[in-house]
Parts: sequence; C-alpha cells; structure tokens
Amino acid sequence: MEYRSDFIEREIQKIILLIRNLMANLGEEGNVNLKALDQELKEKLDFGFFEIFELSNEDLKKKINGVDILILEELLRVLYKITIQNVTHLKSNTLKRVSLQIIDEIENKSSVYSFEIQQIKNYFKSE
Repeated sequence: MEYRSDFIEREIQKIILLIRNLMANLGEEGNVNLKALDQELKEKLDFGFFEIFELSNEDLKKKINGVDILILEELLRVLYKITIQNVTHLKSNTLKRVSLQIIDEIENKSSVYSFEIQQIKNYFKSE
C-alpha cells in the first residue's frame, strides 16, 4: 500500500513539474506548449487539456472530481496565465467557465484558504 501511495505521489509531482515547465515557457508559442500539456494529461489523467473546454459543467465536474488538488491548482494557474497573455484561440467565456468550475472544486476539496486562488477567482468573476 505504501508503494502505491509513493507511486501516485511521484506521478502527481511529475504532472505538476510538467505544468510548471510549460508555464515558464508560455508565450508566443503557447499553443505548442499547450499541445504537450494536452498529451501529458491524456496519458496521466482521464482527460486532455483541450477536452475540458468541450465538456458541459456537469461532465467537467465529474472529470475533475478525482484529480488531486495540487494538479487542479496548477491547471488553474495555466488557465489564468493564458487568459492574461491571450496566447490561445480559446474563447474568453469558455476559459472563464472552466476556471470557475475548477476553483469550485478546489474550494470544496481544500480546507486551506488561498489568497492566490481568491485573486484568480475575482479576476474571472469580473471578466
């Protein structure tokens, strides 16, 4: 059991590291990096990056329900950064809807208040 837990932790850390590396390089070639993120999420989780934008709110909630909170937080940071930098062809309303859904999931799972998450939430609500 301990081995399985360690394996899951390592996989979570790998996904987080990938997302952070992609965020660091996000810029004019953002779509290329987002394609890499899409592929990595498809391999590691039950969905791809671009797939989450096509899901209804109910289906999105089901998909992200079992995802570790740390991965959701990093995914939210990616959404926030690409919204601010406007590096993707995704519609603003779609980014906003998905981001707010992820924030709701984070808030439901976490017992810790995050000023950063609150700031991102305020940004998307004012958008």
